[in-house]
Amino acid sequence: MSAETEYLKALYQEYLKLNPCSKQLYEEACKVIKGGNTRAVLMYLPYPAYIERGEGSRIWDVDGNERIDFFYNATVLILGHNHPKVLEAIKQQLACGTALGGPTESEIELAEELVERLPSAEMVRFTPSGTEAVHQALRLARSYTGKDKIAKFEGAYHGSWDAVDISIFPSLEEAGPPLSPYGVPFNEGVPKKVLDNTIVMPYNNAEAVEKIVKKHKDELAAVIIEPVQRGYLPKEGFLETVREITERYGILLVFDEIISFRVSPGGAQELFKVTPDITTLGKIIGGGFPVGAYCASEEIMEPFMFVLPDALRTPLKFSGTFNAFPITMAAGLATLKELTPKVYERMNRLAQDMRNGLGKMLGDLKIEAHVEAIGSMFHIWWTKEEVVDYRSLKTADPRLDTYFELDSINRGVYYRGHPNVSAVTTKEDVKKALEIAEQSFTALRPVVREISPQLIAK
Repeated sequence: MSAETEYLKALYQEYLKLNPCSKQLYEEACKVIKGGNTRAVLMYLPYPAYIERGEGSRIWDVDGNERIDFFYNATVLILGHNHPKVLEAIKQQLACGTALGGPTESEIELAEELVERLPSAEMVRFTPSGTEAVHQALRLARSYTGKDKIAKFEGAYHGSWDAVDISIFPSLEEAGPPLSPYGVPFNEGVPKKVLDNTIVMPYNNAEAVEKIVKKHKDELAAVIIEPVQRGYLPKEGFLETVREITERYGILLVFDEIISFRVSPGGAQELFKVTPDITTLGKIIGGGFPVGAYCASEEIMEPFMFVLPDALRTPLKFSGTFNAFPITMAAGLATLKELTPKVYERMNRLAQDMRNGLGKMLGDLKIEAHVEAIGSMFHIWWTKEEVVDYRSLKTADPRLDTYFELDSINRGVYYRGHPNVSAVTTKEDVKKALEIAEQSFTALRPVVREISPQLIAK
């Protein structure tokens, strides 16, 4: 029996033993929900653990297993689970009502908080999700510039809608030349005409970006970028170059800070001192509730100005039943009020502790994988190469990532995508997680030697 087969057999047997109630629920779900659940990121083999509750930095599943959470619902719960200040804000709003059919004061207060924090923000609009925030922000860019095309970066995820559901995880056979990637639909059903209006560029290659933008300068309404893409950092001067190029040709620069807003009180734009024209937000600004937002200058937001008495006499007419949902606004405001500079400093130190500890263990075991941290996020990439863009990320072995995450779940740590620490993560949590990681790495090493021998140092 191969090392991988033996390891997987033991891994799955332990998981099945720990999670029988989750297995039953998954089987029931598959009868009424195609695929078993409606979030692809939560699906893993043999079936996902069904979470019953969360408190602070811990979660408990329906089988009673307790785990240290480093997922926090894909970076959403920056204050951890059931934070008392957030619960109190929700309770107060619930006493007044849920969806009230009119604007509320908390919508103004949350917008004011965002304007105060973000260098790019003068005006704000809210949506129920980050996907919708990106959708509306790019429509705004097209309205403002009168141009149709947008440019995005290979490997970046900006939500599940046609214009940006392109070149997220393409195979290298489909992806085209590294310096001029092809547009490859992530899902079926994206019309060819949509592909024609989305230009794909390589992240962290300023020279290639300048060449592509210059070629399409008369057609491009916007360039959208995650300033910190999938956890790998922008090279020195890269964001500045993208800013200069877009400014030179009158193209709007959109920062998707739905995840990177957590790296500092003013997001990545404050950290790297590069100010975009439009910023999209989500995740942490809703305090655990569905949310999205986009911010820009008053001039760029002008197409939304209502012309009374006919409010529909405006170039852009976005609405939505749950835009600025009162409970979300209250929870988001309570969350941001708790996120002081000292809290960010503490979270960032803990993320660095995770990075340093994981990196040391891998080194001691002579496994040549990369560990990085930015702000309160940290990542393991199972590759010897420095990860700076999608092509270098593709050199990592995704099987090892999958095995490590499931092994960690069995031992009491929950990672999934975008591992991160929260404001309530403790030094004890980090210490315990590192002890467990050492056990997982040790168990995984024979598999690494067998399926990715290049990662074992000579």
